[in-house]
Amino acid sequence: MEWQPIIKKLYEDMVLRIPEMVRPVIKPMLLESSEKKCIERNGKSITEMDLVVALFEVTPPAFQPTMIEDLKALGVNVDLYLPKVNSDFKLTNDLHQMVNDIHTLCKLTEVNFNEEAIWKGLNAYKKFYLGSSLSIRTTTKPVEKRDVSVRYVEMMIPHNPDPYTIAVMEGLIEKNGHPIHKMIVEALDTFDIMGYGVDIDARKGFSKIWPFIIPGSIDPLFSMNFAPESIKKYENYFKKHGLTTLALFAFDFSHNTTNIYFMLKDPSKTSVDKCKRLIEDLGFKVPSEEILKYCCNAVHLNYSFSWDSEKIERLCFGMTCHNGKEVPVHLHPLIQKFTKESPFQSDVHKFIYGVTFTPDSLYYKIENDYNGTMVDFLLMGAKAGLEFSK
Repeated sequence: MEWQPIIKKLYEDMVLRIPEMVRPVIKPMLLESSEKKCIERNGKSITEMDLVVALFEVTPPAFQPTMIEDLKALGVNVDLYLPKVNSDFKLTNDLHQMVNDIHTLCKLTEVNFNEEAIWKGLNAYKKFYLGSSLSIRTTTKPVEKRDVSVRYVEMMIPHNPDPYTIAVMEGLIEKNGHPIHKMIVEALDTFDIMGYGVDIDARKGFSKIWPFIIPGSIDPLFSMNFAPESIKKYENYFKKHGLTTLALFAFDFSHNTTNIYFMLKDPSKTSVDKCKRLIEDLGFKVPSEEILKYCCNAVHLNYSFSWDSEKIERLCFGMTCHNGKEVPVHLHPLIQKFTKESPFQSDVHKFIYGVTFTPDSLYYKIENDYNGTMVDFLLMGAKAGLEFSK
């Protein structure tokens, strides 16, 4: 695809104004999207219109006000191109099929299925479940503790109001005085939010909210008034291991716990020893070298905290698979069964799995990329993650 020198320079100038942490994500997407815009209109070379419209469509709303000012500073008449910007959802999901597929997975995993509770949650966030990336997950926990949950993630469409406000307004959760309610509000005020995800548990409906933040320093977390004290207690642990760039939170209103996530840019640089030290320093039992080698492929790490404990409750290494053959199905019969029999709304069957460590045991998570976009989303986010070297 031909780039005129003046347009190529504008592209480079735009890239330089993108925040450094997300530049590795946005830059290649902008290049690809600009060329796609040109092809769609049967153009011979990239124009300013292609470039600007593409920039809007690959930039999360959280960045767009600053982006508009940057474009104006570069001499671009932004208003000229706004009518051409597509700000609608990119996907069309069949929710009735999805609920049936959740039922199928509940039977497969021996988890209770509460259709009324599922639909109550879906209806509260209906437009996002209809148009966003989706995945469905379960765990190898004992049956009585096992769950099946469906998650959407959306960065490109604004949430107004935010998912927590919706959950309260729709009666999905009740403000009962637990500090999790104060922490999520404080987190939304403390960090710049890029987007959100929401989980619906097949047994009881709405369960989790995931605020995705502009990747940045973890330091503000340790000064938050309503975070569990255990988070502050582990400040030295995170800094010792180079976990200094925070990417997202998860607030689990079913268990009154919170998770923090770190994205990892290049898993190939991670060593068995590095993973081993992460586990050992928490006092958790170190697994076999085989399991540690799987952990080396993680694109994210997440840690779970409770207001009822002074210790980290869980550490999870999350891995992506482009097909079922990449999933280590021999680790547990349920992983094998889920991978083989999981339904999808996509012809491409990708998976995400996790190795989760607790003070008492190890268990696995397995998740389908239900509409074929969640794995790519995670890998895109990992480009803005940490260099997790040996």
